[in-house]
Amino acid sequence: MKSISLCFTILIFNITAFIQCSTNTNSENLEPSLEIIEEVKNRTVILHYHISDYAKGTGLLLDENGHVLTAKHVILGWEDRVRISQDSKTFYTAKVIVDEPKLDLVILKTNLRAKLRQLVMVDRSELKYNQSVFSIGSPWGLGNSFLKGYIASTDRTGVDSLMMDVPLIQTMGISYPGCSGAGVFLNDGRFVGINRATVGIESGNSSGLVIPSGYVKTFLKLSKISN
Repeated sequence: MKSISLCFTILIFNITAFIQCSTNTNSENLEPSLEIIEEVKNRTVILHYHISDYAKGTGLLLDENGHVLTAKHVILGWEDRVRISQDSKTFYTAKVIVDEPKLDLVILKTNLRAKLRQLVMVDRSELKYNQSVFSIGSPWGLGNSFLKGYIASTDRTGVDSLMMDVPLIQTMGISYPGCSGAGVFLNDGRFVGINRATVGIESGNSSGLVIPSGYVKTFLKLSKISN
């Protein structure tokens, strides 16, 4: 009887531990819902040079008034010839209204209108190693591409010569040529930051640097642009 009771106790303990482990595993969304993906897609714009329909970069629609946030280097040298689209078919002209070279950020004004929810930001301090993230970008000119990856580091201070004091977030799996300026999100839809650039000597290695949402929030506040 003692042997049976002991085995039963061990069995119950193992089942309880398994349930707790399963609960902890499911506490974070393993995949973004289709609704969240569609919402981010609705916020994402493709940047085009002049009359070309080729996707040169990506941007984030901030509000229903047509303000678009992107990385400044994406449009450097052709600021007066920027067009945006969401499908590479219907194009809108874009005008630079605010820029911050020290953060590689710029705001464009367009006539694009879309119904958007409030952009909910997550602070860098809340992020964790290996936490899942996703983005919709234009890798190698392929607009509206769904990309998913993970956080490799929450503090890459001093690795970017343009912003040595900014604690950039390192990601894997979502950064390729054409994805600069794209919004990066957690699977629950919260905004992590803006994709700055791919890092490393090999183009398209998917290792990227993200400008944290806190810096984006301050930039928008100083620019008097709400989201």
